[in-house]
Amino acid sequence: RDLTSEGLAHIFNDLFGGVVYAGIDTDRHKYPIGSGRVTFSNTKSYMKAVSAAFIEIKTLKFTKKVQVDPYLEDALCSNCALKQGPYFCRDLSCFKYFCRYCWELQHSMELIRHHKPLMRNSRNVVGAGANIQFNRAYGLNHFTAYDY
Repeated sequence: RDLTSEGLAHIFNDLFGGVVYAGIDTDRHKYPIGSGRVTFSNTKSYMKAVSAAFIEIKTLKFTKKVQVDPYLEDALCSNCALKQGPYFCRDLSCFKYFCRYCWELQHSMELIRHHKPLMRNSRNVVGAGANIQFNRAYGLNHFTAYDY
């Protein structure tokens, strides 16, 4: 049996607390597509989930490795605030959006050169695979988890 949204909510609430919503993404025929979303009520729980990056869910019927990343939205570059910021750095020392120019400028420093960008709606970008993000409009914290 597959993981349900209720099961996802319980697991993430047990691990990180503050879960107010969990859902399993489906195709137009309501068939699960291997991703889900969780919304947290507070930044602490959200950041704990993002920091975990991966969790392993073990039950009697299955074991799933789940990647946990910020849910990305269209946003301006956090550095210059002039251009779209399609690159997101999930490393907690950055944790913001960048345009290409600002990404290359910021991440040319030796100390953070190893950071990998996440991009919205792309599972093929280096370092990407899922998405988690702070939704400023509602003060809630969202993420998407993909199983592998």
